[in-house]
Amino acid sequence: MQTKRTVSMLLISALLATVSCGSTGTANSEGTTSSSEATTETTVETTAPDPLSSLRKEDFGGRTYTMLGINDTSMSALAPNELNATDLNGDIINDTIYNRNRKIEDIYNIKITAETKPNGDIVSLVKSSVLAGDCPYDLVWVAMSGGSTLATSGVLANFYDFKDIDLTAEWWNQRATEQLTVNGQCYLQLNYIPYTGMLFTHCMFYNHNVAEKYLTESMYDLVRNGKWTIDKFLEVTENATQDINGDSVYDENDNYGFMASFGSVGIFTYSCDQDMVSVSKDGEVKIEIYTEKMQDIVEKVNKLCYEGNRSYVKGVAKEADIAKMFANGQSLFYAGFLSDALLYFRDMKDDYGLLPFPKYDENQEHYYTSVSGGTGMLGIPLTVADPDFTGLITEALAIESYNSVRPAIYETVMEDKLLRDDDSVEMYETLLDGIRVEFAVVYHSSNSDIPFTLWNLTEKKSTDLASYINSRGPRALKAYQKIVDAWYE
Repeated sequence: MQTKRTVSMLLISALLATVSCGSTGTANSEGTTSSSEATTETTVETTAPDPLSSLRKEDFGGRTYTMLGINDTSMSALAPNELNATDLNGDIINDTIYNRNRKIEDIYNIKITAETKPNGDIVSLVKSSVLAGDCPYDLVWVAMSGGSTLATSGVLANFYDFKDIDLTAEWWNQRATEQLTVNGQCYLQLNYIPYTGMLFTHCMFYNHNVAEKYLTESMYDLVRNGKWTIDKFLEVTENATQDINGDSVYDENDNYGFMASFGSVGIFTYSCDQDMVSVSKDGEVKIEIYTEKMQDIVEKVNKLCYEGNRSYVKGVAKEADIAKMFANGQSLFYAGFLSDALLYFRDMKDDYGLLPFPKYDENQEHYYTSVSGGTGMLGIPLTVADPDFTGLITEALAIESYNSVRPAIYETVMEDKLLRDDDSVEMYETLLDGIRVEFAVVYHSSNSDIPFTLWNLTEKKSTDLASYINSRGPRALKAYQKIVDAWYE
């Protein structure tokens, strides 16, 4: 893990004009950089082989590789050229996508094209074209709900059937590989080819100016030392509320320790490393969320949201309003998406930083988060004309997206618009490395709302986990088991 992070940090620093190659050393106790360590880091940067070089080489004679992606409003506003930029325009994200595709085109003598359509149209188009045996697309990017429909309809190919795709590699989401592999089959995945997976990652922001009034510890040191836990979060938000106008009514005009929507509050299930559903090697589905640990999470999150007016938490329809309140300096902490910085924080006067969601306790090894359900999943149509061609180019794009798009997102969205301190580079890497993709979420339906347990209970001001699971668990289990059984038949 440390080697991976070192390489990722070097990729980012290569793009940042304010960071030199010589700054990759490790600080000693006096705060200076060891030259020997700096030399070691530089050696990693200059000698680490490009994973693209390990892929087989082939000249495809100008063949076309076509992607199909989402153009729904929430995505297109942030990512108009997500899959394919047609020319250079000076915007680093656009130009990185352009250069990524042109590089792969040059290596393999191909032409990369992309089409975008509304999510519902993608589902019907892929289903009809695959069933007709004539699907013109090599890679499909569709919202989770659409992706699960395609996967359970039998029109997507198994990623493991492509000899050049390595789902164990870091440019594929490892939690997705683990959770979405059932009986040796994986039909949906997540990587950085569509970069909104990064933009729509759930995260914490905190206001540096407000922190000077209420915090005595470095938030970044808490994260590094593994002490950023839900109990610590309750502690630091306890006394940060102010009734600004003195009317004894806490509303949108006042200041708080924490702000979020109930949807973002639900992410504590992920961040506290609470499993939702498991699938055994024999195909048996189990509901895992009814535990003493989950009961404790429910109680602590309810305390966070309702005790002592420490928090301002509203429905998801108010997410934009809550983000603007944070930008106005009205909260110490705010739970939202990385994309909020691009949408709402451009003119924020106060300095602010980036943090992962808190862990359950100090025994938990990693920090975890999730992505929005609208982020999208990747699938390969079952009837691609040449699986060897599709698999090789998909893997090449995945590698190059990890190498160039991931750090480019940091430079533009994070460095220029969001991250105003060097420590947040590390927090950014921690966030992306902790993205969880859950089987229970990807394949949920109206009969399987287990993923929304914490969200629903907190919104109802309830801690009655037992009643919630008893009323929903049996039908959720039946729905999930039906999906899994189809992959064992």
